[in-house]
Amino acid sequence: GKAQNAGLKNGPNENEKVTINGKKVKAIVGQKVSVVAAQARVKISYNCKAGDCGTCNVKMNGRTVKACQMIIPSGKCDLRT
Repeated sequence: GKAQNAGLKNGPNENEKVTINGKKVKAIVGQKVSVVAAQARVKISYNCKAGDCGTCNVKMNGRTVKACQMIIPSGKCDLRT
């Protein structure tokens, strides 16, 4: 059969529609919000990192979520710290 492009088939699913405080950032679907924010050098305060305390609450598409637990969805993702 035809040769497959080894680099692109079933690779990480990038989400191009992720912004943090209005700034476009690179993110992969399923990545933790905390990791994406850290890569973008956005400061988020953490405490328990287990989803209990609420120190890392941020807004995702207008809803309050915990950055240490929430993962990047496929589709538009507007994060506000």
